[in-house]
Amino acid sequence: MSEDIFDAIIVGAGLAGSVAALVLAREGAQVLVIERGNSAGAKNVTGGRLYAHSLERILPDFAARAPVERLITHENSPL
Repeated sequence: MSEDIFDAIIVGAGLAGSVAALVLAREGAQVLVIERGNSAGAKNVTGGRLYAHSLERILPDFAARAPVERLITHENSPL
């Protein structure tokens, strides 16, 4: 029986898990991502809202390549 050795095992291939795996892999880590859904992010609980300026720091061409339903250009928030 062979053993696979991983530096990190990521549970969930949603946005956070996928980004964590990408960052670790870019640093040379051996990463395993496990997902219970049929596809990455199938059990997504982010509410469907992404803040592109943060993602662009990790994936510089994210905004140009991502399918966007509607851009949020202005928001009033008490936070």
